[in-house]
Amino acid sequence: MKYNQIFLLLLTSSLLVACGDSNSPAPEPTQPPQSQYDYLDVKMKPTAPKSGTVTVMLGEFDNKITQWILDNPTADLNKDGGVGLLDAHLAGVYNDDKESIEVDLSDMADFLATNPDGLGAGTARPDIFKPGHFSAFDLLRYLSGGRDDLELSGITNYDTTGLGTYTFNVSFDADQSGIFDPGTEETNNGNWHFRFNAHGGDFNRARGNMQGFSPSGEANYIRMDEYWLQDGSLITFQPFSDEMTARRQWIQRQEVLNFEASGNQPMVPSITALTFDANWNPSVQAQANDVKITAHNHRDDIFQPGVVTVMDAMISAQEQLNGVSFSYWDTLSTGAKVGHWAVSSIGGKRNSGLYGWFSEFHNPANKPGDPDFSKYPNCNWGIDGSQDGEPRVSQEVCQRDWAGAFGGELVHMLPDVYPMNYGYNNFSYVYGSMYDIFGPTKRDINNSLVWEYKEGEQLDKVTFQTFELPSSPVGNASLLDEAHFGWQIADCTLCHNELKEPLGHGGHSWPINSRDGFSQSQPYYCASCHGANGAPKAHGEDDRCFFCHAGEKLPKKHGDASTKVLYKGADKMMGNKMYGFNPKYRGVPADEFGNHKPIEQRWNSRNNDWDISRVFPDPYACMTCHQQPE
Repeated sequence: MKYNQIFLLLLTSSLLVACGDSNSPAPEPTQPPQSQYDYLDVKMKPTAPKSGTVTVMLGEFDNKITQWILDNPTADLNKDGGVGLLDAHLAGVYNDDKESIEVDLSDMADFLATNPDGLGAGTARPDIFKPGHFSAFDLLRYLSGGRDDLELSGITNYDTTGLGTYTFNVSFDADQSGIFDPGTEETNNGNWHFRFNAHGGDFNRARGNMQGFSPSGEANYIRMDEYWLQDGSLITFQPFSDEMTARRQWIQRQEVLNFEASGNQPMVPSITALTFDANWNPSVQAQANDVKITAHNHRDDIFQPGVVTVMDAMISAQEQLNGVSFSYWDTLSTGAKVGHWAVSSIGGKRNSGLYGWFSEFHNPANKPGDPDFSKYPNCNWGIDGSQDGEPRVSQEVCQRDWAGAFGGELVHMLPDVYPMNYGYNNFSYVYGSMYDIFGPTKRDINNSLVWEYKEGEQLDKVTFQTFELPSSPVGNASLLDEAHFGWQIADCTLCHNELKEPLGHGGHSWPINSRDGFSQSQPYYCASCHGANGAPKAHGEDDRCFFCHAGEKLPKKHGDASTKVLYKGADKMMGNKMYGFNPKYRGVPADEFGNHKPIEQRWNSRNNDWDISRVFPDPYACMTCHQQPE
């Protein structure tokens, strides 16, 4: 099995399924007492905002770069070992800009509260969403109600389609002529669906990256009326081919039939957690079979009680999987507004730095590693959407709708906001590595990782210690407690320094961690004798603390670790070099429409993926003082 392309997923444990609400009432929720929530690394209750904005594009995006790459699969014009957007630019091919609309969610809520189309005051799916929260279908309702160039018609209710979702036709005056041109795909077209991109912070500019991201978002098989509309999202409404609609609806229909066959009980026949050796041979870390999914209502700020999500599927399978856990990702160092639970461990194997679990949802044929979408898709199914149908999907249609590393069953979504009320076929979690994106030319895995890097790059290789904290006084050193005048102040050097105590530590020099190559005082080195000074407990993570502890969550009074650094100059930005260990999916920075745009400067916290604080080096200082719970 080859999983190379799925390792390009961001480590957001992005969860990929096609799912929906039941034609029958949702299962009765089961809510364990709080004491049983041991699978949550952080004991908190999210509250999703009801306000914000989303960006909307109407109509299909003309992706000239992707089409050129599909038409010229061997045209490696810059001789870098792969075919990508830089080659397209050398051939004179660029994408044009496309107009977008900014929609205020509060304005949308006010408009839909009037029940303008008879589908309900507020959301059209009050069985799924709490008041004040909406779906992508609700967004389409809002746009069609307020624009002369967009019209919904032929709407069939979700509980009568056999798909668990609304069907409808769209008319769109694309040329702004004032009329819907009869006999074209602009008028009464039942093939309209949506693409999406979640808020990505700095990564928003990489929507055209040839690792598989489209400027218009990820095509998908998700029910439009179940996709939660989140602040900062990009939504593109567009017509697809008859074949794409048939494929999506065939998948949704199979889910409904399976759900009904199991007595209206959402099920997953198999959930598998996979790890890989040096040669990418998979082994099973854990597996669960015949999983009955029950609701745990961890996002009852968004969903109605009883709505089942992928997170619920993992929790329901945790005993068979030998344990699962979830971290809460808020706003990240990239500026991405996430606000979701993500899988942090399965079967005792935990995320660590750029290693971590992400989902690899099988394609509808249930063939791992062979998804519907890829850079050069095959579309090995019938035009009716079924696996064995005839005739088969043409290559022209296949490339138009299925080209891209992500889409269909393989999209960037998080488990707590993905309804799974019909269950799913089978899916896997894969323990992957993002360290490879930094470009090793040799990868030797025995007991440890040894990399040789290309282009003669000089790396500053160091090994640091994480110290044990004393449980009793060490020699004459006192263990700090609440009586300490600086209790819970992280930076000892604010008071204990050469200006206030010139002779240093007890009349001697200040202790320095010279073994690790440092030449300055470090509070976490002090903690190795004096204790953690009341530092809060950790929450399971053991690396890249700066990834979440940034922005408003940047540590206070942690020396230079509480500051930011401005890196300037395109030549200094590693991200400007071709990256990715799979030549087929290498990428370079791009703008929002997919054209090359080098990174010129970047603000980062002092601890980052390229540098560390000398006073509070991440994660060594963090893991010394912030001990993991017992």
